[in-house]
Amino acid sequence: MKKENDEITDLFRTRLADAGMNVRDGFWEELSQEIPVACQQRRRLLLFRVAAAASVLLVLAASSATFLYFSPKEEMEEAFTKIAVTNGGQMDGDGIRVNQLPLPVEPVLPKPAPKSYGMLSQYTEEEDSLSITFSMSFSFSSTTSTGNGNRYGNQGHNGYWQATNGNTGSSVASEEQSNVDMSQPKAVKKHRWAMKVQVGTALPADNGTYKMPVSAGVTVERKLNDFLGIETGLLYSNLRSAGQHLHYLGIPVKVNVTLVDTKKIDLYATVGGIADKCIAGAPDNSFKEEPIQLAVTAGIGINYKINDRLAVFAEPGVSHHFKTDSKLATVRTKRPTNFNLLCGLRMTY
Repeated sequence: MKKENDEITDLFRTRLADAGMNVRDGFWEELSQEIPVACQQRRRLLLFRVAAAASVLLVLAASSATFLYFSPKEEMEEAFTKIAVTNGGQMDGDGIRVNQLPLPVEPVLPKPAPKSYGMLSQYTEEEDSLSITFSMSFSFSSTTSTGNGNRYGNQGHNGYWQATNGNTGSSVASEEQSNVDMSQPKAVKKHRWAMKVQVGTALPADNGTYKMPVSAGVTVERKLNDFLGIETGLLYSNLRSAGQHLHYLGIPVKVNVTLVDTKKIDLYATVGGIADKCIAGAPDNSFKEEPIQLAVTAGIGINYKINDRLAVFAEPGVSHHFKTDSKLATVRTKRPTNFNLLCGLRMTY
């Protein structure tokens, strides 16, 4: 192989021994002039690079000197000391030596064997550290199970094991029942008692000879259920006519039946009676001369709720007063059956 290469080399040398290349006139003169220029440009470029590097080094040195001169050395030293103490290290001259401890490993265990009423230990073994975690959780159920399920517990949502009494199905069912009971909204306690402050009037009689009677009173209502209620209290009445001014005190007893119950308006029917006694204004206010006067009443009432406890009401109705042995003529004797109107404020509690 070497001999063949030598023969090829000799062949080219022989053929190209007299070969030459012609160049244009003045080529060598121009080349001799351009070589110094190129060398000078290379020197300039090298000098520029050296100057730029020296400038950068100078700026860095000046910045470092300025920082070291104006930096708060005491604050920096205190900060580094805190970092060292926090990370479990200590100051070593101008540096910080940190005692690197192995990080604890969170154990991931399979389902452990039942033991010791739900107290389970989880552990992992490492070359340099030992981490032991104890967890104890109890779940009590309101029902007792007689099954042969797992007596010692089941795994909870947080990865620990919970001790249960009875089988797993009973515990889960109890927890689900408890969650259902808690999720159900509690029934709102309804107000069963109400107090009514009222004023009222009725039509006059005998072409105005007997004036419109005026009444005022306070009654208490007790709701027996959602639709039925009973009401009673005290009612004062003033009967006026020419030369006569009578005062009555009565005890009404009524039964109220709710017809419509909405968020803002209630509509109800009422029926009952009242027993009145003249207490002042007559020549003789005794029971013999002025006996108790009975009457029956009926009407329709409406409540407008201002809020959950307060409402205004209006109660138009009709009443009929029975005749007595009294010798005094009143609007009730002249117009025994009369239209009346009660209105006022209703407060529930």
